[in-house]
Amino acid sequence: MKTDRAALGRALIIANPAAHSGEAGAAAERLQRFLDCSGACAAGSRLVYTERPRHATELARASAGFDTVLALGGDGVVNEVASGLMDLPGQGRPRLGVVPVGSGNDYARTLGIPHGGKLDAGWLLSCTPEPVDVGRIELLDDGGQGGAPRYFVETFSVGLDAAIALGTQELRESTPLTGTALYLASSLSVFGMRYRRYPARVSMDGAEPEARDLLLMAVQLGPTYGSGFRICPEADPADGLFDTCYAAGRIPRAAAVPVFLRAKGGHHTGSRLVTMGRARRVEFWFDGDDYPIQADGELVRSSHVAVEVVPGALTVLRPRAAS
Repeated sequence: MKTDRAALGRALIIANPAAHSGEAGAAAERLQRFLDCSGACAAGSRLVYTERPRHATELARASAGFDTVLALGGDGVVNEVASGLMDLPGQGRPRLGVVPVGSGNDYARTLGIPHGGKLDAGWLLSCTPEPVDVGRIELLDDGGQGGAPRYFVETFSVGLDAAIALGTQELRESTPLTGTALYLASSLSVFGMRYRRYPARVSMDGAEPEARDLLLMAVQLGPTYGSGFRICPEADPADGLFDTCYAAGRIPRAAAVPVFLRAKGGHHTGSRLVTMGRARRVEFWFDGDDYPIQADGELVRSSHVAVEVVPGALTVLRPRAAS
């Protein structure tokens, strides 16, 4: 189904002004002018800026009555907006549009949206609404977690890869690096002094928990994380399944690093050190609540956590060619 120029309806733009080294605020204003001048929004558009962590979730949660919510920024603001939309009733839930101006932009890659770091919104004039899956996060220990993400749209991971993703947030404040270069810089630290295993028990789709001495485990709705690392190259965000990838056991650093680097192009999947799989639900038990765990780049704290696919939960806008 093709979306005509007025089919965005009443649109809410939620923008993280700090994204893309502070340039996202100006990009959001250009987006609003573009939408209003092109007639893409039948009832006009409204622009709001995030002011603190998880604010985008609050703004999206209050978006009932809008037809479309556009998340402008990186994967973090996309996660927050998607989480807020998931708190609304399914019937009448606004569609999600992604306007990427972040450094990673992995969800934009998955949806086939232009993601060069500069504003490119022309595809919104001819786009297709499609249902996609969402991952739901259940914290099963007693810790609670206040503002933690409860949903994800692209990636959930534990171990070294999560430590790398979380480390990029610290580096982003101290270096001008972005994208793959930022992710690789963080990996140097993690594969150096912080290289270790993470003992866990893992259950797939309700099976008996299996003890795994994890280096890393990724649970993916989309193929990539870390600004284009194709950790699960066959992942489809609309097939009702997670794709999983894990490495475990006494793997020397010298063997692990080349496999990790091959994941950039998705060429790691045939390695004997890597196990690929699919599941609808994955449950983890950890030895403590201090393991590196991330969902779409956001920190998760838990010693017992499960993730489950919610099929077709969100309607997203995709470029017509990608669909």
